[in-house]
Amino acid sequence: MYRELLLVVHIASVAAWLGANFVQLFLGPWFTRRGGEAAIAWHEAATRLTSRYYNVAGAVLVLSGVLLVLELDHAWSAGFVGVGITVVIIGAALGILFFGPTARRLADAEREGDAAERRRLGRMYVALACVDTLLVLLAVLAMVKRWNA
Repeated sequence: MYRELLLVVHIASVAAWLGANFVQLFLGPWFTRRGGEAAIAWHEAATRLTSRYYNVAGAVLVLSGVLLVLELDHAWSAGFVGVGITVVIIGAALGILFFGPTARRLADAEREGDAAERRRLGRMYVALACVDTLLVLLAVLAMVKRWNA
């Protein structure tokens, strides 16, 4: 029962991360095209996601992952464990160093009417959101296939 509960929590936390990424990729460009207060509100919401939502999802993901490795007696050197840890570290770094600051800069650029900066930052944001999403999907594949277990 404990193992199944850990697995459900782990899968739900991945779904939270991946689902928020898909929502941002789908709605972000739409809000940005609307411009004005709608775009500012969206970029402020993205900033909040990076400083609150993803932190909680990531913390639950790490905790449940560690407990699963311990409970199921997996080796820390297993490929799928390493991929998972690596993706979480990359995701956290992207959130702290890129997504949060860039969402703030996008809101500021919208307020200032700097269309060139909005386009430049918006393209980078979407591109790295795609990379982040692909990395999460890679980790899911590694877990499902239990790479180098």
